[in-house]
Amino acid sequence: MNARDEKMGVCVVGLGMGYAHAKAYSAMENVELYVCDIDDQRTKKAQSELNVKGVFTNVEVAISSPKIDALDVALPHNLHKSVCLESVAAGKHFMIEKPIARTLEEADEMIAAAQKVGVKLMVAENQRFWPSAIKARQFIDEGLLGKVFLIQVYEMWYYNPDGWRRSEEQVGGGNLIDSGIHAVNTLRLLAASETTRVFALNTGIGIPEMEGEDTNLVTVKFQNGSMGNLISSWAIPLSGPQAHFAVYGTEGCLWEEEKTLFLHSHRLPEGLSYHKEPTPVEVPSVNTFEAECAQFVDCILGDKEPITNGREARKDLEIVVAAYRSAQTGKAIKLPL
Repeated sequence: MNARDEKMGVCVVGLGMGYAHAKAYSAMENVELYVCDIDDQRTKKAQSELNVKGVFTNVEVAISSPKIDALDVALPHNLHKSVCLESVAAGKHFMIEKPIARTLEEADEMIAAAQKVGVKLMVAENQRFWPSAIKARQFIDEGLLGKVFLIQVYEMWYYNPDGWRRSEEQVGGGNLIDSGIHAVNTLRLLAASETTRVFALNTGIGIPEMEGEDTNLVTVKFQNGSMGNLISSWAIPLSGPQAHFAVYGTEGCLWEEEKTLFLHSHRLPEGLSYHKEPTPVEVPSVNTFEAECAQFVDCILGDKEPITNGREARKDLEIVVAAYRSAQTGKAIKLPL
């Protein structure tokens, strides 16, 4: 942390997806917000709407600036590794939008570099701070579902990407490594177990403009015996009502539908409505972008390890890589890779 004052200098690089992050930092009393984007319309918008201390138009200049203690980066996937390595080499703490990288090799280089220098490396996986999923995990840990045997997660809507997101090389694939990795992270959170096997199918029928796939069906076997199934797609014209995730166990089940968590369990007292009928569960309202940015700052100031650190993000990516290999070969892929 700089010696200028008690505030930490954070530079948000890329004001597309990164704008939500910049907005979060702008409200923090212990942060001085800087922004960086090659599009001056984006930086001007940030300056007019947020508490911006300064502007950069070049990421290398931002990295070298003594005003900056940490970078929060939302750039195309093919730039993740190079910007990370340059940042940590300069002693800057680093948060990157998911996925951590395009390949496990790239991720390993990033993790090793951050460890060598001793800076924090965090991946911005906002759904890890999703209140319904966290509450669901609590119910599972309390044994309210008994032995969990099946988990389903869905990440489905219509989105026809443009620009770099249509490039398989720049993205590192298609829908699964981009949007679908959210579902992978939620699946791992709910399973709380290491992955042993992955089988997948994918297609690019829905959005032919993409070089990578637009729809994925992935089945996962976990070390604790449970199975996971996820569907991720950008090609769904109108999905209709559906659970975002569902967990089934020998003593009950739970699911999230229309932003409401429902629980049904046979392990609660007879007098509770949960025992006979599925009942809505109250969960707090949380801005997940604000939550992940707040944790990044807190981990730096408190010298703590982020929940979505590099090693955790690598596990999400490992499932994605295994799914791509499975779809290409038609075979189940054993983990670890």
